[in-house]
Amino acid sequence: MTEVYLDNAATTQPYPSVVAAIVETLEHNWGNPSSQHHRGRQAKALLEDSRQAVAEALGVEPCEIYFTSGGTESNNLALQGAVWAAGAQGNGSRKLVTSTLEHASVTKTVRNLKRQGWKITYLEAFGGDFDEEGCRTACEAQPVLITIMAVQNELGYRFPLEQIAALRNRYSPQTLLHTDAIQAFGKLAFRPRELGFELASLSAHKIGGPKGVGALYAQKGLRLYTTAHGGGQERQLRSGTEALPLIAGFAEAVRVSFSQREAAELRARGLYKLLAEGLRRKFPQVIINSREDGSPFIISFSLPGADNKTLLAQLSARGIFVSTASACESNQATITAGTWREKHP
Repeated sequence: MTEVYLDNAATTQPYPSVVAAIVETLEHNWGNPSSQHHRGRQAKALLEDSRQAVAEALGVEPCEIYFTSGGTESNNLALQGAVWAAGAQGNGSRKLVTSTLEHASVTKTVRNLKRQGWKITYLEAFGGDFDEEGCRTACEAQPVLITIMAVQNELGYRFPLEQIAALRNRYSPQTLLHTDAIQAFGKLAFRPRELGFELASLSAHKIGGPKGVGALYAQKGLRLYTTAHGGGQERQLRSGTEALPLIAGFAEAVRVSFSQREAAELRARGLYKLLAEGLRRKFPQVIINSREDGSPFIISFSLPGADNKTLLAQLSARGIFVSTASACESNQATITAGTWREKHP
């Protein structure tokens, strides 16, 4: 049976050269990058070459890239590290701003900060229309941090990062900007420094790299607190011996993805249009939840009257692999198109 894998927003198949880079590192470059002997220096050189590859892809300096265990840790480190540092210095108003459509690694981190006394402002994006007026009002309240994802991971909405940065610059220049860029990095044009963002989270396994490794871009000079105390391997911000085989695989995935990024985006746009038109032709009642101005790599649709789990099982039995949205007891045909649960899409 031929497989049709359509779940790349969840994870991607590693490129063959990525697998080769991981095996090569495990077999021949297994030293500890913190060790001072030849094996350690050899490992350190590979670590810094990998950091350089990620930095070049983002258009930033290598010293601004911190390797983590993945996107979840990067989001946690960015949010908690920034607000804890600000709180310790007595800076800011203990206010945070986020959207109602963030990934769980952001929403749950924000919820935890709320329990610690931080005041949260949630911005809506019904149907993908970001509440820029609400963002302006939130900026006027002088928050410590604004965290808005670049691409919504279930619906493919693209949020207006440039406009958000412009509002911050005008009304609250001291506010830090963070974006969960995990569904944008390596797929769409994305350079955080040019956009005006000080923090950005990345993940390897969304772009043909291995699971268990990611990175955080943190602008040089930015004060952050660590969330993992220990040996301080990643320039005191993130502790733990670096997972060098995974990092080498991440760097190779970056090289491959960026060598063909524009062509892949064009191909994805064609496939998105083909699938959307085919669904509308075959199922006149279909609701396309995504937007044509969103990421072409993600398409979300609803079939009124169809049960998610049954449809998923039927497609899987035929070798077609997709994902459903997060489970919700109110996920019924009667739900109004474009409306979502308060805390998560």
